[in-house]
Parts: sequence; C-alpha cells; structure tokens
Amino acid sequence: MTKQDIQKWIDNAKPNESVIYYTGHMAEERDKVEVREMANTFMEAAQQKKIDLFQNKIKKGDQSHKPVYEYIARKLKNEREKSNNIH
Repeated sequence: MTKQDIQKWIDNAKPNESVIYYTGHMAEERDKVEVREMANTFMEAAQQKKIDLFQNKIKKGDQSHKPVYEYIARKLKNEREKSNNIH
C-alpha cells in the first residue's frame, strides 16, 4: 500500500473496519524502503488515535525460517462519532 492508499483507507473506513496491510516478518523486512514507509504511515495514524494496530501469527517459525504474521490496522471511532453516540 502506498502512503496515499493508506490515507484513503483511513479516511474512508468505517469504525472497527480492518485491513491486513502486510503479511510476513516485518522486523526482518523493514530495511526495504516501501515496507518501512508503509509501517511508519500506519504507526503515525495509530499515534494520532485514528487506528489500532495488531498482528496475528499465521505460521510458526523455526531454525529454517522466520514466523509469518498478518499486520492489521483497525479503524477507531473519531471524536465526532463518539460524541454523537452520547446524545
């Protein structure tokens, strides 16, 4: 996903909607520019409380290969949506 794709998803996703934005072992692959930029863009959105980030292990690792994870972003309710639910 490009930075523009990520921002479009964040702007248009409904609360609790999620997207798998990467599958692999990100800690080992962050040296790739596109992986690092994607991860940083999602991290910035999480720090702004727009999304939650979590991961799901889909393949166990061993001596011959690293584990494989799904990296998932979930849209949070924005402040306006939260205040609308109070009324």
